[in-house]
Amino acid sequence: MNDMARRVFEHRAVWRLTLPAYQAGVELLAEAALARLGGIGAIVGIANGGRAPASAIAGKVGAPAVAVTARHNPDDTTYCQATGQVQCDFASFIPLMGSPGPFLVVDDICGTGATLAAVVEILTWLTEPEAKICTATLCRNVGAPPGTPDLHVWSVADWVVFPWEPDHPDEHDRTLPVPTEVNSS
Repeated sequence: MNDMARRVFEHRAVWRLTLPAYQAGVELLAEAALARLGGIGAIVGIANGGRAPASAIAGKVGAPAVAVTARHNPDDTTYCQATGQVQCDFASFIPLMGSPGPFLVVDDICGTGATLAAVVEILTWLTEPEAKICTATLCRNVGAPPGTPDLHVWSVADWVVFPWEPDHPDEHDRTLPVPTEVNSS
């Protein structure tokens, strides 16, 4: 995995994000993104996990949502470490070509920051020069590089199951609390 950050898994519990906590987190991210960017030209959801929060935030801020494909997990096995090698479907970025922004790049979780960095790099190359780009995730693994993402709601040191994912039976699960603030860098 070269010199990239590694996700931290303490194996204490599988975190579950409930629908009420998710909805509160999305609301807080939408407000924080608007405050940071002033306005948003497009919400860029990283598929698969960023698709739902990107659509929800887009509905709250009145901006279009565009799903792009980027992935570096070899599979969805619990506690699987990321490879550090991000695979992107460049065709999914074409609708953003030449756009002025500002852009809010959304994913469900930031583990190592590699996926967010790859998407931001492509956006920087495809869009207007000097377009503002802000990154936001619901969760940030404590192993992620400092300052990545720009905005997040929960800091975690274990696996997270999101509302749109299949149920994951685990006798040691814990529920993420309903949030009251966004963390920013």
